[in-house]
Amino acid sequence: MDCVSNPVNVDKFLILPISEGSRTVTEVLSREGSFRILEVLSEDLLSVREISRKTGLPFVDVEAKVMALMESDLVEVKNTSSGQEGKEDIYGPANRFVAFSSEDKSMVV
Repeated sequence: MDCVSNPVNVDKFLILPISEGSRTVTEVLSREGSFRILEVLSEDLLSVREISRKTGLPFVDVEAKVMALMESDLVEVKNTSSGQEGKEDIYGPANRFVAFSSEDKSMVV
């Protein structure tokens, strides 16, 4: 693929050096259920309650994982809905890819 004729939107990439600084994102992604949450959010925008129902994970666990994913810039609030249970934030993926690079930037994975 020719990058000149097919430019890449770099805003969609979260490129982290393979170092201590990338530890937060890797820790968040290594938590059980985090990838499942990202998977269901890639299919539809959902509230914490809906994520909990779709994944079978406890509400409290989903809430904590979503907050951690937000702090790592992997998930963001897309909307807010009002329903019987009050106002709920609706989450979705931050439309970014995670790539890790060596500190000298000679290798990206």
